[in-house]
Amino acid sequence: MYPPLLSLSLALALALAPACVRAQADEYAAKAAFIYNIALFSSFANASGVVRLCVLGRDPFGGALDALDGKPLGKARLALGYPRSAGEALAQCQIVFIGASEADDTALLAERARTAGVMTVADVDGAARKGVMLELSVAERRIAFDFNATAARAAGIALSSKVLRLARAIH
Repeated sequence: MYPPLLSLSLALALALAPACVRAQADEYAAKAAFIYNIALFSSFANASGVVRLCVLGRDPFGGALDALDGKPLGKARLALGYPRSAGEALAQCQIVFIGASEADDTALLAERARTAGVMTVADVDGAARKGVMLELSVAERRIAFDFNATAARAAGIALSSKVLRLARAIH
């Protein structure tokens, strides 16, 4: 059969799997709420009545974003989108979350988003240094963020100074 150590390891892995899935779901629920709150304190030049939050690539949020669909953002409403390509995302969305599956193209996407006036968000380490406006991470069980002010200015996106004070780093 299986050696005792392998059986113990397998049993432990199976027991911990639901906890890991729950922890990841909780993390992405918190990140979804964080993105919404950032959007509340942002201005989007190219939004008229609807601010579209899109996920480009593999969606790590599960159903966490569904609760945000239709929520008010000042005089606008938040709408979700799942574009098939970067071009579609940049043409249709005001906020684009760049999934880890698109990490190889992050710098190019960030550059194109500045020209299109689109806020970019990612949770890949180093994304803000590559031009993504908001890089989300977890620090001490809380959502933290780095902000790329140069990219935001170039895109014509303003973020409240109250929010900027909370940034871990500003590039």
